[in-house]
Amino acid sequence: MLSTFRPRILLAALVLGAGLLAPAARAHALYDYGDRNAARIAALLTTSAGRQDGFHMVQIGDSHTAGDYFTDYLRTELQQRLGDGGIGWAMPMYASGQRLARVGYEEEGWELLTSRNGGEADYPFGGMIARGTGVGGQLTIKTKSDDSPRQRIVMVISQAAGDPPLHIIDADSEVQDVKAKRADGSWSDAAFTARLPFIVTTEGSPNTRIGGWWMTAERPGAIVSAVGINGSELAQWDRWRAGWMDDLALGKPDLIALAYGTNEAFQGNLDPQDFQRTLETAVDRLRAKFPRSAILIIGAPESLSSFKGGACGQRAPSLNLVQQAQRAVAREKHTLYWDWQQAMGGGCSMRKWVNQKLARKDGVHFSQEGYERAAGDLLAGLLHLRGAAAR
Repeated sequence: MLSTFRPRILLAALVLGAGLLAPAARAHALYDYGDRNAARIAALLTTSAGRQDGFHMVQIGDSHTAGDYFTDYLRTELQQRLGDGGIGWAMPMYASGQRLARVGYEEEGWELLTSRNGGEADYPFGGMIARGTGVGGQLTIKTKSDDSPRQRIVMVISQAAGDPPLHIIDADSEVQDVKAKRADGSWSDAAFTARLPFIVTTEGSPNTRIGGWWMTAERPGAIVSAVGINGSELAQWDRWRAGWMDDLALGKPDLIALAYGTNEAFQGNLDPQDFQRTLETAVDRLRAKFPRSAILIIGAPESLSSFKGGACGQRAPSLNLVQQAQRAVAREKHTLYWDWQQAMGGGCSMRKWVNQKLARKDGVHFSQEGYERAAGDLLAGLLHLRGAAAR
């Protein structure tokens, strides 16, 4: 079980505490390799601009993202500075072993397909599909917080000709019938406003599929979206539909973070050139679609295949190759790069994090406190971008 302790970590402690950050002269592990939109991000992170225009970070990745501990720390801290801009992206329905910090689910008569192990090849952004299994299906999207926020909601949806609209009842007992913009079996969207929790019911819509929800508040502010699937790899984007970036565009991202590499690092026969080309292609496609968004490559953290093998344990077999490729692409494509391993204290740090209960005993995942400790380092780097722009 992950720890439920939620400390508010001071940035000064990240710089000075416990020797976790190296080198000491650098207060964070974020590097700007010339991202052309870094100055725009820095401006949005100022209180005045962020509250006026909003700021949306979308992190796409594997289980480190799918647990939403790392991203929830960023969300909480940025919303304290800039205001609450809304919930952001939410997976279409509950996925076993995954969580979102702000959203919960109840479902009956719906099934989930994922691009990690599903057979379909037209997954929308996020790689998940909720599909009704019969008449009378009911899906509830609820908030985990004490309040019941009213959100502008854009649903990624696919319906065929003849599918009836989805029937939606929200916390104010407001009733709405919502249909996809197109009813030809392709992915499109449908927009409505509702207060959570809201209930979605179907009346015999076997061809209706939901791919996710974008939720924003009625006022600008910070949004941090966690879009992850346990066990996923960047190459699995090939199973997403050709136009999935149109789904991402509905969220209007300002900063897109790619947080893959851990699962690739455990491949003993990884082709590093193939991995690097896949990452280069991903960055190029995102740049073409989102010319005003900054791109952040998150380096894979240290992970161990075994605690045997010297004082440090045995690193995942292809971890060095993955980390080298990630930094090389960041330099070549002029993106932001955050060195998660450096934020941990450098090589040979995972065992220390496990001993300090900042990481789990599998040598791969982190405790909630560990994810928050790491996210605090990234936050320090993002705020440094803001400070550098002000000078």
